[in-house]
Amino acid sequence: MPELPDVEIFKQYLDATALHQTIDRVEVDRTRILDQISEAALARALKGSKLSSTRRHGKHLLAALNRGQYLTLHFGMTGFLKYFRDPDHRVSHVRLRLSFTNGYHLAYVSQRMLGKVGLTEEPEQFIREKGLGPDALKLDLAGFKKILAGKRGMIKSTLMNQSYLAGLGNVYSDEILFRCALFPKIRTDSLDEEMQEKLYHEMVQTLKEAIYYRADPQKFPKSWLTKERQNGGDCPKGHGQLERIKVAGRTAYYCPRCQPRPEA
Repeated sequence: MPELPDVEIFKQYLDATALHQTIDRVEVDRTRILDQISEAALARALKGSKLSSTRRHGKHLLAALNRGQYLTLHFGMTGFLKYFRDPDHRVSHVRLRLSFTNGYHLAYVSQRMLGKVGLTEEPEQFIREKGLGPDALKLDLAGFKKILAGKRGMIKSTLMNQSYLAGLGNVYSDEILFRCALFPKIRTDSLDEEMQEKLYHEMVQTLKEAIYYRADPQKFPKSWLTKERQNGGDCPKGHGQLERIKVAGRTAYYCPRCQPRPEA
């Protein structure tokens, strides 16, 4: 599933391609992707408008329209954006296509259709309605500690809970916990202040590095757990094979030597 770094790359892509162009036509392939709005209402708001700027919050991308409102995009597990000119360009699983007066198109592509497209009057309203916590890259250390305070759940679950902290998912939570040598099921309220600070700094550094590498695991250094995050994967530090466990219904990969279970 696209996480914060992936969506930041989508933001940069949209900024570099589709801003300030007049939308001439709006086509929705599957209405199930629409988030509490009809196809006709979406088309009315978008046609004749321009995407003037973008903002990312967690895993959500919001594009401001020059006539007011924001187009909201959530990418589910398989979503991404594709900008192209040829109307017959072979792009599969296009669920929303914006055609511009300059002959180019912006496609919202989603094979499994688990994402959502909608409109909001303003970003803060959208964030409240979706119950999202602070963005993981816009949060300071004090705010991060406040989020962790009193949480008794497992640390991986806490990091992935979008109502606490927006942006982290299964992959990057594993990477951050590996860097901190933390077992994924350790209780959040068991972390001392030093470890809370380390967790915060590793979170920020991991996300920034992932964005630098264009959120492409093939470009990540060999020291990253993400490159080995699969059945039979090996610890990047040479400490044997990774193991996997379920944490709140999600699969976590970790190194049992680097991230030992806490003593009972």
